Amino acid sequence: MEFLKRKSTEYTLKFLIALFLLLLINFLVRFTVIRWDLTEENRYTMSEATQSLLQNLEEPLYVEVYLAGDINAEFSRLQTAIKQTLDQFKEYAYGNIQYSFVNPDQAESAKARNQFYQVLIDKGIQPTNVFDTEEGRKSQKLIFPGAEITYKGRSEPVILLSGNNAAGAREAINQSIENLEYELAQAIKNLTNSERKKIAIVQGHGEPAGQQLSGLRTTLEDKFDLFPLSDLSKLSQFDAALFIKPTQTFSNSELYDIDQYIMRGGKPLFFLDGLSISVDSIREYGAMALPIETNLDEILFKYGVRVNKDVLQDVNSGNFPIVTGNMGDKPQIQLLPWPYYIILNNYAPHPIVRNLNAVYGKFVSSIDTVTASDIKKTPLISTSDYTRRLKGPVHINFEDLKTDIVPENFNLKNVPVAYLLEGEFSSAYKNRLKPEDRENTELLSNSTANAIIVASDGDLLLSEMDKEKATPFPLGVDPYARHPAPFANDQLILNMVNYLLEDDGLIITRNKEFKIRPLDKVKIADNKLAIQLLNVALPIFMIIIFGVLRYFWRKRKYAKFNG
Repeated sequence: MEFLKRKSTEYTLKFLIALFLLLLINFLVRFTVIRWDLTEENRYTMSEATQSLLQNLEEPLYVEVYLAGDINAEFSRLQTAIKQTLDQFKEYAYGNIQYSFVNPDQAESAKARNQFYQVLIDKGIQPTNVFDTEEGRKSQKLIFPGAEITYKGRSEPVILLSGNNAAGAREAINQSIENLEYELAQAIKNLTNSERKKIAIVQGHGEPAGQQLSGLRTTLEDKFDLFPLSDLSKLSQFDAALFIKPTQTFSNSELYDIDQYIMRGGKPLFFLDGLSISVDSIREYGAMALPIETNLDEILFKYGVRVNKDVLQDVNSGNFPIVTGNMGDKPQIQLLPWPYYIILNNYAPHPIVRNLNAVYGKFVSSIDTVTASDIKKTPLISTSDYTRRLKGPVHINFEDLKTDIVPENFNLKNVPVAYLLEGEFSSAYKNRLKPEDRENTELLSNSTANAIIVASDGDLLLSEMDKEKATPFPLGVDPYARHPAPFANDQLILNMVNYLLEDDGLIITRNKEFKIRPLDKVKIADNKLAIQLLNVALPIFMIIIFGVLRYFWRKRKYAKFNG
């Protein structure tokens, strides 16, 4: 009896210890996210930067997704991916993320629905027209592939349809799915980050100002503090500096300030024109595009690139309005291809430009690379396979619009127009005398690891003017074609600045790649019957065989007992 009591006590203690360990493990698991991603491309693996961001949320964060309701199969796939991504975010945030899907069409009346539409548009969530075919009938529907994130009383809109439209609808959706983690995490970072970086917009050398920079300011001011700067000796006070389309020379002292700014870790972005030309200056007999001398070539050459004194033409171009004749006393205006306005859609496999929609360039020049030790040069953007280069000076005439574009005359391909330079830069003043007014300053001969971006088009960051309303268009809008969706010039500069200034590596999440594995439609058609038999008839046949064999096995088994 005593033995049984000891055994009972032992079993009770073991049970209590096991129960305690089970409860302890369950408690610890609540604060640890354990996941196994078995996909080839690790599509369900969050980056360390995203995980750290989510784990440091101090209060609940709310996400309202407006992609809901009656949507087609492709957008349903995007909707599912959004839900899966937010579920992952929720786990890493220890429940500090709540989300809901809102259908903008669910309103009491058409008037209320249209008012809600306008509210979303005013927030920056632009709609998309979806054309579909249902039972042989074509239909058109307005959807809002975006979300609004709210944290500590502040809100941030997020556009979740961010793929390259030129790739086709299916591929654009896939690219949007690849970008989901970055787009959502970047918006959360903007809401949670209390420290704002400072960016200088360099002035004083014929650079554009005022309303021409309206779109640029709208794009960057939500995330960064922008300041005009004409005294380059104060560059060190800024995290990044934008040099946008200067047309006048920089002094030797200013070049020295720029050089030492880079040596000390400053992040400059150069958007330079090789030739000086403006559409407004082209009159009846045309105008000359003349080389621009800014002296910036002196230091950029040392860093590994040179913006050439030329202008590029490309078959992949935008349009320009021109008078082609008269009807009575009224001129006939027609949009004709204008090869100087280039639609740039050829990108490097780099997170700055990956899955980016096309950007719009005007009077773009070419860029050459030169030898620079320890500098990695990445051509971020290139022209199409049909490009022509005209060395300056160039006579530009609207009459050229009336001639047909012959692709055979465009014999260059993939000409780089934007470079990312990374590495340890050597000072352009390493073996030179310092400017007289900078003799008392300390010269740094080499930088630590740093990065520079050089693009050969200053118009990439400028807004066109709406001449009817006398107001600037958003960045990337073509005022003549009036595309329903603007070009991605705004996203380009935002990605560039984020890449240079981020130290947490969040933008690297744009490198995610989800492979589409479509079925071979030809093989499906040729082997339709065999596939149907294999997937429908074979499983049923195997279940029947299993049932028959089990019946005979049971009959044989229990026959022994009866016998």
